[in-house]
Amino acid sequence: MSDLARCSERLHSLSPGYEARARAEYIPIIRPESLKLLLDAAKKTKCRRILEIGTAIGFSTAWLAVETGAVVDTIEKDETRLERARGFWNSIGIEDRINSYQGNADELVPALAEENKYDFVFIDAAKSRYSDYLDAVYPSLEKGGIVFADNVYYLGLVKGDAYPPHKHRTIVVNMRAFLKKISDKEKFDTTIYDTEDGTAVCVKL
Repeated sequence: MSDLARCSERLHSLSPGYEARARAEYIPIIRPESLKLLLDAAKKTKCRRILEIGTAIGFSTAWLAVETGAVVDTIEKDETRLERARGFWNSIGIEDRINSYQGNADELVPALAEENKYDFVFIDAAKSRYSDYLDAVYPSLEKGGIVFADNVYYLGLVKGDAYPPHKHRTIVVNMRAFLKKISDKEKFDTTIYDTEDGTAVCVKL
C-alpha cells in the first residue's frame, strides 16, 4: 500500500468521529454536499498547489491533501483551532504536505499570492472579505484554475436585491459584490450550486 493510500485509510477511519465532534462543538466545517463538490472540483484541476483561506480545525484541508496529493497552503486566525488541525494532520500522516499559517488572512493572502502560483483556491473565511481575497489571489491563479467559495448565499440573505437586516448588512453587500465579480464572463466560467448555503465554483478563463 502506498503512503497516500495509507493516509487515505486513516482519514476515512478518523473523519467521522472528528466531524461529529466539530459539529457538537459548533465549529464551522464544510458540509458533506459541499465537500463532495470541493473534492470533485479539485481533482478535475489536477492541482499541484492549493490555497485554503479558513482552516478551522483542518477537516477540509485533510481531505484536499489526501484526495489530490497536492501541497496545501492554509490560513487560520485562531491559534487554538490551528493547533488542533495540526494534530489531526499528524494523526493521518499528511503534515509534510500542508503549510499552515496562523494570522490575519487580509495580510497573509496577498503575501502568499505574491510568492506562489495556485491551481485551486478554497475560500471559506470571513464572509465580508471574499471579494478582497479574490482580488488578492487572482493574479497568482493559473489559467484554468478554480476558485471554490462556500456559503455565498449567507443565510439566504444574499439572494436577490432585498435590503439586508442591519446586523448582516456589511456581509451581504460585500458578498453581492463578490458574486458580481465572479459573474464576469471575461474572467470566469462560474457555476453556483444551490447547496444549503450556496457554493460557487469559478474557473479562471
